[in-house]
Amino acid sequence: MVRHGTMFGPPRDNLILEGIRVRLMDELCQASGLPIETRPILREEVLAADEMLISSATKEILPVTVLDGRPVGSGRPGPVYQALYKAYQAAKQAL
Repeated sequence: MVRHGTMFGPPRDNLILEGIRVRLMDELCQASGLPIETRPILREEVLAADEMLISSATKEILPVTVLDGRPVGSGRPGPVYQALYKAYQAAKQAL
């Protein structure tokens, strides 16, 4: 999730399947100058998020614009998603 321009993700523990995409998201945030913080995230924080993203090997990076029938932020892909999508595509081209 994103709040006030900072990306938040869950801690790397037994509740998350850490793989190459988790590390890649860290690297993309760094390369894009986006702050990222890993820690437990409260439901209330998720509901107040400015943006929300999903990343996976098959879906790459996707914006979440609706959660539980309510818009996330403006209900449109935001600037953090756009920056990370662009960085993701550049990383793929560099392979």
